Amino acid sequence: MNILQLILQTYLNKFSNTIKLINDAINNDCKQIIIIPSYCEPDLQETLKSLTNCLPPSYTTEIIIVLNCSESDIEAQQFHEKQKKELEQIYSVHGNLIFHFILISNLPLKHAGVGLARKIGMDEAIRRFHSINYDGLLTCLDADCLVSKNYLLELEKIAVVPENYNTICLNFEHEIITEKNEELKTGIIFYELFLRYYKESLSYCGFEYPFHTIGSSMAVKASIYCKAGGMNKRKAGEDFYFLTKVFSFGKVIELNNVTVVPSARISTRVPFGTGRAQQNFIETKDETYTSYSFQTFEDLKQFFTIDFYEAEFDFTSLPLSLKQFIPEADLINKLNEIKNNTSSKQQFQKRFFDWFDSFMVLKFVHFARDNYYPKSDILLEVKKLIAKKEKQINLVSKEDVLIYLREIQRKTNF
Repeated sequence: MNILQLILQTYLNKFSNTIKLINDAINNDCKQIIIIPSYCEPDLQETLKSLTNCLPPSYTTEIIIVLNCSESDIEAQQFHEKQKKELEQIYSVHGNLIFHFILISNLPLKHAGVGLARKIGMDEAIRRFHSINYDGLLTCLDADCLVSKNYLLELEKIAVVPENYNTICLNFEHEIITEKNEELKTGIIFYELFLRYYKESLSYCGFEYPFHTIGSSMAVKASIYCKAGGMNKRKAGEDFYFLTKVFSFGKVIELNNVTVVPSARISTRVPFGTGRAQQNFIETKDETYTSYSFQTFEDLKQFFTIDFYEAEFDFTSLPLSLKQFIPEADLINKLNEIKNNTSSKQQFQKRFFDWFDSFMVLKFVHFARDNYYPKSDILLEVKKLIAKKEKQINLVSKEDVLIYLREIQRKTNF
């Protein structure tokens, strides 16, 4: 057993709670597996059709669809049984694409949700890569998404050279041109603005991992998935917590020459995310969409630009928000601990951001929101950010601002 097989087998023995679910052997030339969790998804076929409409990959690509529901959800069980029979007649093998439908109808109510469904599919992908001894690519997609025609080919280009990457964050763009429902269109523009504003603000303040954390547009190498302990069972936010762990392994690629198109629809199945944001926007009927104050990220920028490794620092010079968030003794103890366990500035930086990671940043952002800088009109805050980059640009509408942020984030490609 070589090192890769040991990593994958150790993970399966320790963290996987399912047995082998797909009996068909995997082709030896498979480089990537796409995992799609689906719960009573009426448009699943459109997602699968979008994949078959892609430019064909050179090697085998598997698609694992996890039709999942809780043990008490009889209606969903019946829906999935019928859907599985219908779709298996259409989608089996399509060129180099091989489809597998997994029916999971006995999830405990406490854990039933997208996190556990993703985990089941991704763990099965690990089993399959283990059987051919390949450090393949696990790509997450949702059952209400479409993809650009180059989606499979561009992912494959990365998957064939596993030593070049650990994690991939793909470009995503909600459909705003053809959306006929004006409320949904307005809501999704604001929600995507929020996501892009947050990412761009992280980049501005100097955070080490300024990446999107979107479940339908993330991918990870098999060995890194296992080293990070695999997917969690959260019913929402599973993508954020998972990516927070894997970012620390480095080699993160932003693949922005492809596009995942998530749905703009309403959903109340989870406490936050796109669907819930849409529901909240329509229920409140408030034309002012608020987000975090840009001053929060100005404070973080001041904090992250301090050279904690080379020189002593004056705690009193920190912004008040950060002094209240991290007491002086706690900060000094943590910095000393990191210094004592590193021998270079590069190592220090890595361990510092392993501590002050995406989760810690979010905790601070919420602390600052609640105690110092209340949420404000998102267009005002985004324009403060843009003013730091472009002094003369004139953006009037929310659509203009969103398109601008899309464009500058597309320019970041590995």
